[in-house]
Amino acid sequence: MAGVAGKSPWLTIEGLLLILLGIAALVMPLMAGLAATLVFAWILILTGMIGLISAFAGRAHAHLGWSLASAVIALAVGVVLLVYPLAGAVALTTIVSVYLLLDGIALIGLALDHRKRGISPWGWLLASGVIDVLLAAVIFFMSAISSAVFIGVMVGISLVFAGVALLLVHRAVAR
Repeated sequence: MAGVAGKSPWLTIEGLLLILLGIAALVMPLMAGLAATLVFAWILILTGMIGLISAFAGRAHAHLGWSLASAVIALAVGVVLLVYPLAGAVALTTIVSVYLLLDGIALIGLALDHRKRGISPWGWLLASGVIDVLLAAVIFFMSAISSAVFIGVMVGISLVFAGVALLLVHRAVAR
C-alpha cells in the first residue's frame, strides 16, 4: 500500500480538499454546524428505516420490542433534527458541555488526590479540570446560534487537521 500511496496523487487531493472544506467551515461555522446536524439527522433516519425493516423481516428474533423501540427512536430523533437543525446543533453542543463538566470535575478530584499523595504535577491536572469546567459553563450558556457555530468550528478544525495529516502521510510515503 505504501508504494501505491506514494505514486498516487489521491492522498494529496483528499488532503487539500479536506483543508479547503475545513477552511470553509471555519469561515462559515453556522452553515457547517447546521450541515453537520443535518448529516447526523439523515444517518439517524436511515438507521431507523433499516432497523424497522430488519425488525419486521427478522421476526423470529427474541427482542422484537426492543428492536422496534431502537428503530423508532432513531427515526424520530432523525426527523426532529431534520426539521429543527438549530435545535439539534444546540443539543449536540449541550452533550459536549455535559461531558466537559463531568470530565472537569473528575480531573479536579484526581488533581486533589495527587496533591494529597504528594505527586508534583497535580497543578496541571487541576488547571485542566478547571478549564474543562469553565468551557462547559461557557458552552452551556451559549445562545442557540453560538451553539451551531461551535459545532461548525469543531468540524472545521477537524477537517483542517485531517487534511494536513493526509498531506504529511503522503509526503512521508512518497519519499
